[in-house]
Amino acid sequence: MNDVVLSTHGLSKRFGEILAVDGLDLAVHAGDVYGFLGPNGAGKTTVIRMILGLIWPTEGHVEVLGKRVPGQREAALRHLGGFVDDPVFYGAMTARRNLWLLGEMSGSAEPERIEEVLEKVGLADRADSKVGGFSHGMKQRLGIAQALLHCPEIIVLDEPTSGLDPGGMRDVRELIRDLGRQGTTVFLSSHLLHEVELVCTRAAIVNRGRVVVEGPVEELRPDGMAVKVVVGDRDRAAEVLGLLPGEPAVVRDGDDLMVTMPDEAVPEMVRRLVAADVDVRAVVPAPERGLEDVFLELTGAQDEAPRPTRRQRWKLRP
Repeated sequence: MNDVVLSTHGLSKRFGEILAVDGLDLAVHAGDVYGFLGPNGAGKTTVIRMILGLIWPTEGHVEVLGKRVPGQREAALRHLGGFVDDPVFYGAMTARRNLWLLGEMSGSAEPERIEEVLEKVGLADRADSKVGGFSHGMKQRLGIAQALLHCPEIIVLDEPTSGLDPGGMRDVRELIRDLGRQGTTVFLSSHLLHEVELVCTRAAIVNRGRVVVEGPVEELRPDGMAVKVVVGDRDRAAEVLGLLPGEPAVVRDGDDLMVTMPDEAVPEMVRRLVAADVDVRAVVPAPERGLEDVFLELTGAQDEAPRPTRRQRWKLRP
């Protein structure tokens, strides 16, 4: 699509015997606040390092506004700003001086632009304070200011609210929302599901270095209703449910089963279970589920056993 500004194509990274990223394909569109969501160890930071050209992929490539990484790294980086892990500054220097020095290292930084980004991230009144006295949240905001310094079309943020208190998390989330509203494309890595639901417009859930599902945040949920099925023989019930038309999503929930299927299919499910001599003790509608439930079902079940394809079990609403 013409509005794709950041994409990965068969991106893989191997460290010895460890396959950290496995054939990753992503597409980030202009104006997205794109959540890159996955558990710790899913390969998120490795992907960001490859996007920023800090490490080379084993296979595949990144494309930034038509420029490939590796190959055209310098041209691609003109369109990118961001940080990996926690941003690092000179503690004995002021916020303004840090931005000037870091700006000079990558070209130049006009004094007016430095003042503009400090204002944007809410640090204008601390511009002449030494960074060594900043809180963790203030340093995160200064890192975003640095990422914005050269007016990039895309900023890449690796866990920007990690380690912050609730107030700091709220401030950084609001800053990211503002960037999205102003037209900056944001690629946001996080393992905090609530953060992605609050901030992002589109997201990908990744596990073991592979994309499990991708789409608009409000559509990343099972298609149909969810019911909790209380049965006498859970294993036999799961076997029967696996043979139902449409292959409903079935997840173990303690001693019960959580089943996601179209509303009209529930009576047939009960009939099939009873016909198979499975004691059905209760069928209870589940509460409305959010991204956390989807995340746990997709990543948790992947860890337990092979799964059907996304096309078989999940649909993105049109």
